[in-house]
Amino acid sequence: MKKQRYPDGSEVHVGDRVFHNGQPGVIVFVADHDEYSPEYPQEEWRNIKSGFMIVFENGARLLLDSPEYHFSKDREESLH
Repeated sequence: MKKQRYPDGSEVHVGDRVFHNGQPGVIVFVADHDEYSPEYPQEEWRNIKSGFMIVFENGARLLLDSPEYHFSKDREESLH
């Protein structure tokens, strides 16, 4: 099973507060780890086999297959 990781090597987990292009959000599921928040249960997202979803403060959702360079636990780092 693939592990989703931040640029610093630590694992991505449900509930993590993150930034993507400077926008704050929270991880709501990590399909690779079979981790799902109560608001995003596995039964509703079982068709997603890998990656993770961020829900932003404005309600927008972003599904990423893997962490990319505009993704970080640090706002400033997510802007580079």
